[in-house]
Amino acid sequence: MSLFVKNIFPGASVQDDGRPGFQRFGVTAGGAIDSFALEQGRSLFKEKSNTAAIELSGSGGKFIVGQTTYFSSTGAHSVVKLKGIKKAQGQIFKAMEGDEIEVSSISKGFYSYLHVAGGFLTSSHLGSRSGNVRAGLGTTLKQGDYLPYASELKIKMSSIKLIDYMNTSQIRIIEGPQTHLFSKKLLERFLDTEFEVSIARDRMGIRLNHTGSNFCHKDGLKILSEAIELGDIQIDGQGLPTVLLNDRQPTGGYPRIATVISADVHKVAQIGVNSKLHFTLVSLGEAIKALKDYEDMLSVMDKDVTFLNRDPRDISNLLSYGLVDGVIRGDEYDKS
Repeated sequence: MSLFVKNIFPGASVQDDGRPGFQRFGVTAGGAIDSFALEQGRSLFKEKSNTAAIELSGSGGKFIVGQTTYFSSTGAHSVVKLKGIKKAQGQIFKAMEGDEIEVSSISKGFYSYLHVAGGFLTSSHLGSRSGNVRAGLGTTLKQGDYLPYASELKIKMSSIKLIDYMNTSQIRIIEGPQTHLFSKKLLERFLDTEFEVSIARDRMGIRLNHTGSNFCHKDGLKILSEAIELGDIQIDGQGLPTVLLNDRQPTGGYPRIATVISADVHKVAQIGVNSKLHFTLVSLGEAIKALKDYEDMLSVMDKDVTFLNRDPRDISNLLSYGLVDGVIRGDEYDKS
């Protein structure tokens, strides 16, 4: 039982929650860039375990179903088709053996997710199926790959309420241990600047463009390398900012002007190429509260799931249900 990759946009991979706890050994946690979209798919299938989905970047891909099962799509606003027929995002659909699934035409956001009932069962490394090429764990997906999944499961057709957080223009940040290396005036200019997401982006980070002078710091590059955290905004030797994401390097020597709060990392990652954003400085207390609110929202996501009536065409054993009960003449309602 596997899904055949007919074609796919570069950078796609299988992702779950990642492998936290290994950064001290030089391996960052990785995992799905958009944890919210990943959890939406799990909630649809009532899955509580660390199941894996396909993370698609940029343009999507086409897939051939190996055995009848159920799928759904979440994340970036995209067109999802089954045998050429459009399917709603955030809703479970049944695909039969040999059917083609296509995810394409992303209109908002950058990362979309294709979920399968029971999750994809690719090889696990250090307790995770997440691909992290830079760490030598797993691979990116390519044409001709086969992605195994569980045999057909009993699934209730359902949909989930979608929340539009794509292309969020305001991203919250907190000061970090190296913010003091930048002058107060420069930090104020950083907060007043309108940034644009560049095409130079991947699972490691997002380079930001802007007009005006760059953000050079007073100590140049004379700092020691230290651990890099998810969401750190690194200023390189040219004074250009990069937001560091899940597959970032474990340590780095460039100073970091600030850090995107944990509750907003998935939002900044979903901002499309050439889209604009501003940073808003918040306190550590505000960041902690925002994270708690985000985690609380994830924990009750099941409440956003609505069960749907099944399409009779998807019920292979429809005749076994005995839908006709009793016998009639057929002329009971005829007018005499």
